[in-house]
Amino acid sequence: MKGRAEYKLDKKYLSGILGAVAALLLFWMWTGSLKEAEHAEAYVTITAFSVGKADALLLLCGDTAVLVDAGEEDDGPEILRELRKRGVSRLDLLLITHFDKDHVGGASYLMDQLDIASVMMPDYEGERPEYEAFVRRLQGHPNVRRPDAQVQFSTGALEWTVWPAENPEQFQDGEKEYDNDLSLVAQAVYGECRFLLTGDIEKARIRQMLDTGTDWSCDWIKMPHHGRYEKAQEELLDAAQPSFAVICCSEKNPAEEKTLKMLERRGITCLDTSKSPVETVCDGKQIVMQNTTESGRVRILRPAEKRKSFG
Repeated sequence: MKGRAEYKLDKKYLSGILGAVAALLLFWMWTGSLKEAEHAEAYVTITAFSVGKADALLLLCGDTAVLVDAGEEDDGPEILRELRKRGVSRLDLLLITHFDKDHVGGASYLMDQLDIASVMMPDYEGERPEYEAFVRRLQGHPNVRRPDAQVQFSTGALEWTVWPAENPEQFQDGEKEYDNDLSLVAQAVYGECRFLLTGDIEKARIRQMLDTGTDWSCDWIKMPHHGRYEKAQEELLDAAQPSFAVICCSEKNPAEEKTLKMLERRGITCLDTSKSPVETVCDGKQIVMQNTTESGRVRILRPAEKRKSFG
């Protein structure tokens, strides 16, 4: 995908990223890999924005910018402010995982405000007004993809694989709401590190994914469905084996305690967006995560020691 995102970094944001990069350097020194770090010239940063019980995640790598989901309709201006604070006026890709209002809501607003080179979204028709507004705004856009099978592509140094639901009719035939299980699941690879973004997938879709025999292993996962617990997530985590997890939730609707305990039992380092954005920085070998505490201090987390059993 061609195109370049424009950057003029906000000083506070730059300071936070430099702090995370410094943490990476300390981690390299601790692990004895500083010699390799001297040659690291590029990073990927993933920012999970704090927009309540909604998803909006920005991936920046070199001069490439990708936004995964766009929060609710009222979140559009806040997401735009966060993008501009990071110097982003152009997106190489806007990826909408599914058409719930807390994922597609701000998309039409952002389409009006930004130069967006390409759009990817699921191959089904949504029923909500936020989806309809987005589709109207997309009319005439030259690069809109709605994959009905696994696709692979790159944005700059990020290598992507995106999986739509197989046999989507099996989810649509039931009486229950089906949007969540039709989420696009995306994996971004940078260097040796894998990042898995899971939309709002629930039990049936997770089981379908695990039945395919695909290697779902990753270093970092965006947890499904805002921290709501599903027993099938235990199986997903056992297959993925991440060291880090991010939960997009709010103070009013926090992650369920069972979800947090599930992550803790597996030694997975977790932060959520209930009070502030979560920033992830990766040089292709090591990852650190950070957010800002209520006192205004920046909290930087490195991988927790994995337990040998998940009992």
